[in-house]
Amino acid sequence: MNKLKNIGISALAGTLVSLSAAQAGGVSVTGSWELSYTQLNHSKVTGNPIGMNKNIAFAGSGELDNGWTVSVLHGLSDAIGHSSSSLTLGMGALGSLSVDSGTGGYGLAALDNVVPIAFEEADAGFSTGLVDAGSVVSNHGSIHWQAPVIMNAKIQAGYIPRGGSAAVADGGTSGDTGSGRGFSVTADWSPEMLPGLRIGGGFGELEHGSSAADNSDKEEETIFATYTFGPLSVGYQRTEEDNPGSTNYETDVYGASFNVNDVFSVSYQYGESEYKKTSGTVTAEFTGWSAAYNIGPMAIKFTDNSARNYNGTAAKDDDNRELNLSMSF
Repeated sequence: MNKLKNIGISALAGTLVSLSAAQAGGVSVTGSWELSYTQLNHSKVTGNPIGMNKNIAFAGSGELDNGWTVSVLHGLSDAIGHSSSSLTLGMGALGSLSVDSGTGGYGLAALDNVVPIAFEEADAGFSTGLVDAGSVVSNHGSIHWQAPVIMNAKIQAGYIPRGGSAAVADGGTSGDTGSGRGFSVTADWSPEMLPGLRIGGGFGELEHGSSAADNSDKEEETIFATYTFGPLSVGYQRTEEDNPGSTNYETDVYGASFNVNDVFSVSYQYGESEYKKTSGTVTAEFTGWSAAYNIGPMAIKFTDNSARNYNGTAAKDDDNRELNLSMSF
């Protein structure tokens, strides 16, 4: 996205003045606008198929006298209210420390489905999709430490004092959410000796994730690999979620994308989530085709997705098609 404006500010890190005075920084404003036309399964009432979405994000950065950096990101959904925020303190050789409120850019949430796509993932448009990474440990009110990047390897460790809570304003608390503390560890590596390869994974746990009464904990883990060779990108990811005394999940996602030229790309993605219930196992399957045509800041995109046994319910099938026009600034 292009910067809408960039202005100097002198007190960006005012809340960190006890650490060090902040140097003049900058603020950038970016945004996007989307117009969609959606067609649902013939058995459903589509109603008005025309939808619209607007997003604005404010990003700021500055430098402290000791050489550390501070950056903030605040997103607005539909330009009417808070959507997500994050604050990052860059500490040089000590790595960086971030406080996240739902941006999805940290921990397991950042690895929810990394299989290459041209537009949307195979489960987009359905009320219940694939059981991806990041569904156990919430990013709202989480703290993440990222080690210094060495040989293109990104290592993160995350912690949340109380899981399952939504974003909390300053001076507020989440109250009792029924869950306890949560943590996650992730690794994302693009080895220099093998250009185009990306591998990684992560693990997370949430105390009392299933029920505070029986003291059970929820766990999730994921591994993935993608490879890009010229215009072709392929990928695979596996995610598992363990819920003692409840439904367990195993998810596999495969896919490939192809850049026909500099402005046009297509992709195929297939994913399945096994719902391992006490009554038996049901496999939800999702298949998606996507295409995107970019014209500068404007893009025309299309996706055709279908689902079988979604939400872990046998013979519950559906499909979703979307034509999308977007503009970024």
